[in-house]
Amino acid sequence: MIWNPPAADEHTEQALAAYIADEIDPAEDDGQATATAYRRELAEAIAAFIRRQHPAFAALSPDGAINRKGGLPAEYLLLLIGRALWSVGEEQTARRLLEIQGHALNLPATFVEAVLTPDTSMMHWHILLSTRAVRTSALMGPLNGTLWVLDLERMVLPASTSLELLALNVVRTVVDRVAALWDHCQGRGLLGLRHANTVAAGMLGCPPHSVKSMALAADIHEQVRRRLQTLKTIRGWDETPQVIMLDL
Repeated sequence: MIWNPPAADEHTEQALAAYIADEIDPAEDDGQATATAYRRELAEAIAAFIRRQHPAFAALSPDGAINRKGGLPAEYLLLLIGRALWSVGEEQTARRLLEIQGHALNLPATFVEAVLTPDTSMMHWHILLSTRAVRTSALMGPLNGTLWVLDLERMVLPASTSLELLALNVVRTVVDRVAALWDHCQGRGLLGLRHANTVAAGMLGCPPHSVKSMALAADIHEQVRRRLQTLKTIRGWDETPQVIMLDL
């Protein structure tokens, strides 16, 4: 799932559509393979969406060269293609695509829920993935499930101008947006908070390991834990994701 920009003499959208069609092809069931024309139409629709929503990525200069400063995260491009397949009834193809490409990108099985749920818009996923505010971790295990990382420093400005209540609201909103990641595993898994102490210290104007900053970081941890407990009831999970601090 690596998008290599086309040469200057190629039309960007056509090249992107061809790339997307090639990504879809291996995920199709041989017994009910999508017609080439249909697959191409779907790929062209996704490419057109990318040009509308992300002009910096697909913009052409006067000489036809792609603007290389607006790249899209590979996870987001995969999610976008999968969501498009799911929206037109090709759920099994979407799942196979995620299985094939997700493995190559080291994405856990729970990432499929980001595609097959209408809870979060594509633009929200783009923001979260492109800023790396939400990301997977290599620290995964069969006993505790997948570990997703919430990088608070990429969500909350660690400065004294930040209001504590506003910071907590931002974190809560992001947790709500990504709750679908635990639907597939019924709430089983881990959510790691990174840079909580740094953000707390910045807001309070204290050293990261001071009593005050560590107390605020602990409060953020507790607020996230409580919110996930509430989401367990709302979404009908069997378990509640465990919240851990990654910067102790």
